[in-house]
Amino acid sequence: MAKDLTNPSPELFLKVMKRIRREERVLAIKKITFLSTILVASLAGLIPAVKMLVEELQSSGFVYFASLIFSDFEIVKDYWQSFSLAILGALPAVSIALCFAVLLILLQSVKALSKNIKIVSNIKHLAIR
Repeated sequence: MAKDLTNPSPELFLKVMKRIRREERVLAIKKITFLSTILVASLAGLIPAVKMLVEELQSSGFVYFASLIFSDFEIVKDYWQSFSLAILGALPAVSIALCFAVLLILLQSVKALSKNIKIVSNIKHLAIR
Protein backbone atom coordinates (compact mmCIF):
# COMPACT_ATOMS: atom_id res chain seq x y z
CA MET A 1 0.00 0.00 0.00
CA ALA A 2 1.39 3.42 -0.96
CA LYS A 3 1.80 6.25 1.53
CA ASP A 4 -0.39 9.30 1.20
CA LEU A 5 2.15 12.05 0.40
CA THR A 6 -0.44 14.84 0.29
CA ASN A 7 -1.16 14.65 4.02
CA PRO A 8 1.96 14.98 6.19
CA SER A 9 2.15 13.23 9.51
CA PRO A 10 0.88 15.20 12.54
CA GLU A 11 4.29 15.02 14.21
CA LEU A 12 5.94 16.82 11.29
CA PHE A 13 4.65 20.26 12.32
CA LEU A 14 5.94 19.79 15.87
CA LYS A 15 9.33 18.61 14.61
CA VAL A 16 9.69 21.57 12.24
CA MET A 17 8.66 24.11 14.91
CA LYS A 18 11.03 22.55 17.43
CA ARG A 19 13.90 22.75 14.94
CA ILE A 20 13.11 26.39 14.07
CA ARG A 21 13.08 27.38 17.74
CA ARG A 22 16.35 25.55 18.34
CA GLU A 23 17.97 27.42 15.44
CA GLU A 24 16.59 30.74 16.72
CA ARG A 25 18.03 30.02 20.15
CA VAL A 26 21.44 29.06 18.73
CA LEU A 27 21.50 32.25 16.64
CA ALA A 28 20.53 34.35 19.67
CA ILE A 29 23.27 32.73 21.77
CA LYS A 30 25.84 33.49 19.04
CA LYS A 31 24.66 37.10 18.99
CA ILE A 32 24.89 37.28 22.79
CA THR A 33 28.47 36.03 22.67
CA PHE A 34 29.44 38.56 19.99
CA LEU A 35 27.66 41.45 21.71
CA SER A 36 29.21 40.57 25.06
CA THR A 37 32.64 40.81 23.44
CA ILE A 38 31.73 44.20 21.93
CA LEU A 39 30.42 45.37 25.32
CA VAL A 40 33.63 44.40 27.13
CA ALA A 41 35.77 45.99 24.42
CA SER A 42 33.81 49.24 24.51
CA LEU A 43 34.01 49.33 28.31
CA ALA A 44 37.75 48.82 28.06
CA GLY A 45 37.97 51.55 25.41
CA LEU A 46 35.86 54.01 27.37
CA ILE A 47 38.37 54.28 30.21
CA PRO A 48 41.31 55.52 28.09
CA ALA A 49 39.00 57.74 26.03
CA VAL A 50 37.69 59.50 29.14
CA LYS A 51 41.22 59.73 30.55
CA MET A 52 42.41 61.35 27.32
CA LEU A 53 39.46 63.77 27.35
CA VAL A 54 40.17 64.85 30.93
CA GLU A 55 43.87 65.36 30.18
CA GLU A 56 43.13 67.41 27.06
CA LEU A 57 40.52 69.50 28.89
CA GLN A 58 43.09 70.32 31.55
CA SER A 59 45.93 71.03 29.15
CA SER A 60 43.84 73.19 26.80
CA GLY A 61 42.78 75.64 29.48
CA PHE A 62 39.11 74.83 29.10
CA VAL A 63 38.75 74.42 32.86
CA TYR A 64 40.05 77.96 33.42
CA PHE A 65 37.62 79.41 30.92
CA ALA A 66 34.73 77.49 32.48
CA SER A 67 35.67 78.68 35.97
CA LEU A 68 35.62 82.26 34.69
CA ILE A 69 31.86 81.94 34.24
CA PHE A 70 31.45 81.49 37.99
CA SER A 71 34.08 83.93 39.19
CA ASP A 72 33.56 86.92 36.85
CA PHE A 73 30.17 86.49 35.24
CA GLU A 74 29.79 90.21 34.51
CA ILE A 75 32.95 90.21 32.36
CA VAL A 76 31.79 87.08 30.56
CA LYS A 77 28.41 88.70 29.96
CA ASP A 78 29.99 91.87 28.55
CA TYR A 79 32.40 90.01 26.24
CA TRP A 80 30.26 86.96 25.55
CA GLN A 81 31.16 86.71 21.85
CA SER A 82 34.90 86.69 22.47
CA PHE A 83 34.43 84.37 25.43
CA SER A 84 32.36 81.95 23.33
CA LEU A 85 35.01 81.80 20.63
CA ALA A 86 37.77 81.34 23.20
CA ILE A 87 35.97 78.52 24.99
CA LEU A 88 35.10 76.81 21.69
CA GLY A 89 38.73 77.07 20.61
CA ALA A 90 39.85 75.44 23.83
CA LEU A 91 37.45 72.51 23.50
CA PRO A 92 39.17 69.23 22.52
CA ALA A 93 36.74 68.22 19.76
CA VAL A 94 38.46 64.97 18.75
CA SER A 95 38.51 63.63 22.31
CA ILE A 96 34.86 64.54 22.82
CA ALA A 97 33.90 62.82 19.56
CA LEU A 98 35.90 59.74 20.52
CA CYS A 99 34.23 59.53 23.93
CA PHE A 100 30.79 59.89 22.40
CA ALA A 101 31.54 57.25 19.76
CA VAL A 102 32.72 54.72 22.34
CA LEU A 103 29.75 55.55 24.57
CA LEU A 104 27.37 55.09 21.64
CA ILE A 105 28.87 51.67 20.85
CA LEU A 106 28.56 50.71 24.52
CA LEU A 107 24.92 51.73 24.75
CA GLN A 108 23.98 50.07 21.45
CA SER A 109 25.61 46.81 22.50
CA VAL A 110 23.76 46.89 25.83
CA LYS A 111 20.49 47.48 23.96
CA ALA A 112 21.07 44.64 21.49
CA LEU A 113 22.35 42.34 24.24
CA SER A 114 19.25 42.83 26.35
CA LYS A 115 17.05 42.20 23.31
CA ASN A 116 18.81 38.91 22.52
CA ILE A 117 18.77 37.79 26.15
CA LYS A 118 15.03 38.42 26.13
CA ILE A 119 14.68 36.31 22.98
CA VAL A 120 16.60 33.40 24.54
CA SER A 121 14.60 33.53 27.75
CA ASN A 122 11.28 33.66 25.85
CA ILE A 123 12.20 30.68 23.67
CA LYS A 124 12.70 28.53 26.77
CA HIS A 125 9.12 29.26 27.85
CA LEU A 126 7.63 28.73 24.39
CA ALA A 127 9.41 25.48 23.56
CA ILE A 128 7.25 22.78 22.05
CA ARG A 129 7.69 19.45 23.71
